[in-house]
Amino acid sequence: MRPALLALFVLAACAQTPTAAPGETPAAAIHLSGTKWQRVDDLDANPHGATLEFDGARASGYTGCNRWFASVTQEGEALRFGPVGTTRMACGAGVQTATERNFLPVLEATRYAHYDRETLVLLDARQNQIAQFVSTLPSE
Repeated sequence: MRPALLALFVLAACAQTPTAAPGETPAAAIHLSGTKWQRVDDLDANPHGATLEFDGARASGYTGCNRWFASVTQEGEALRFGPVGTTRMACGAGVQTATERNFLPVLEATRYAHYDRETLVLLDARQNQIAQFVSTLPSE
């Protein structure tokens, strides 16, 4: 009975949502939370292209080869991705590698975003367009 009880406590602890460290404020959900996007302006992209998905203060998606994830902050039109992590799958096709190589620097350079229900445009520090996406969620 005791090992089962201990296992239950361990599983419960693993299932809890992480909280902010003492003295830190938890990251707030952003306006883009709950949206999903696919890149449409990369002429070198594989047919599936790179994707973005926003959930709370996190973003994730597909680079064209690997899965990626990062924290994200938004204040008005200002949008910034935290350090980006990726899986480490071997990309066989050159087009997959090109898609990823064209996408990851976009996440690092993003400073602003303009969006509506169908389109998301990412901008750099000078507000130059660096990527364009279309919504992959069904219209309401």
